[in-house]
Parts: sequence; C-alpha cells; structure tokens
Amino acid sequence: MFRFNCASLAAMAAISLLLGVPAKAATVLIDQGDVTYDPSSHLQWLDITKTQGLSYNDVLTNRSVDYVRHGWRFATDMEVAGLYHDAGLPIAEYPNATFFFTSNPSAPTGPGDPTYAELEHNAFTLGSELGWTLPSGNDYFTTGLFDIAPNPRNPATLGLTTLSLLAYLSGGPDSRIDINEYLDTVGKDDYIRNIGSFLVRDVSIVPVHGQALSLAAILLGLTGVNFWRRKQSR
Repeated sequence: MFRFNCASLAAMAAISLLLGVPAKAATVLIDQGDVTYDPSSHLQWLDITKTQGLSYNDVLTNRSVDYVRHGWRFATDMEVAGLYHDAGLPIAEYPNATFFFTSNPSAPTGPGDPTYAELEHNAFTLGSELGWTLPSGNDYFTTGLFDIAPNPRNPATLGLTTLSLLAYLSGGPDSRIDINEYLDTVGKDDYIRNIGSFLVRDVSIVPVHGQALSLAAILLGLTGVNFWRRKQSR
C-alpha cells in the first residue's frame, strides 16, 4: 500500500508539472463564446459586437450595458497591439507609437515568414472571434475603441483601430489585409453604428477544457486502481 501511495504521489506530481508547462500553442487565442481568451496576456476580450453602436462614455458609465461594473475595462493601445501579435498578425509601429499592418497576395515574404494565405486565415479568425462590425460581401471590417497607456502618450487620448479584410478568399489583386490605429478621431460621447469597444478582463487562470478532461480521466483511473488493489488485499 505504501508503494502505491508513493507511486500515486509521483504520478500526481508529474501531472501537475505537465499541466504547469505552457503548451507550444500558448499564443493561440481561445474562443469562449462571447469572450476570447489570450493565454499570453491572461486577458479575456469581450466581443466588440457586444458594445457596437455605444459611445465610450456609455460603456464606461454602464449606460445600456453592465460590463465595467463586472470587472471589464477598456484595453490600452499596448494591449490591443499585443492581441494582434498573439493572433499571428505582425504589426509594425510608426515613430509616434501608433501601429499598422498591411499585406496583399503579392507582398514579398522572407524565409520563415507567414504566407498571405496564413495571414488571411489569422485575420479572419481574429475578426470572427471578436465579431465583425461591418461585414459586406467579401469585405469584412471590425472597429473598436480603446484607452491609451499613460506613457508615452496623453491618457486623455482615445484610440481607435480597424481590422479590414478585403476581397476575402478571392485571391485577386484587390485582396488585402489592413490594420490601422487612429488617435482622437472619435469623441467619447460619439455614437457610431459600426464601432464597438475593446473591453478586457484580467484573469489569472482560465481552465482549458481538454486539460480539465484529461486530469479528470487520470484521477478517475488512479482511484479505480486503488480501489481494485484494496479489494484484492482483503
């Protein structure tokens, strides 16, 4: 019995270590329905379509919605940039720290760089998880408001970013992916039908469904073996 207990403890320790090691897919976003989870930042992102058509101050003061009161806050520009990176979209930055990205089927790529088809897939996946605020035929757009980090810019500035996917899957010369950030183009009381808000919630641990099932199966298996051995020893 003592030997089995030691083995059980060793197995459980190994399981704990295994589950504690980040998987290779740790930067892959996880769709959780109305929420997208980013394991790299430990942030949950509320679908932009949940606040579509509401002004910044509407969301901030819980007018018509009730998100801020339940732990949601506006994402900063740096967090939005991190989301794009974690989604597999290699954005760049202007000298004033605003970010941008553009790509088309004929854009040159270096060794090991993602192809346009891969970038298109990443962009469409991200937009679909956050919600398209203006889908139109083969063109897709999603636009959201966010806060500006206190440094190096003025925190009173309001940010706006648009992810555009033009001529999706057509493969023609008009196909293009665009990501842009704009500052002070929308007021905090402005209502725009096709704009939502980037809201995030900090979470320490979000269980991954597959890991939870695997752990449960292992624990049930160990319990069954222990029961069988105790029955045999009687």
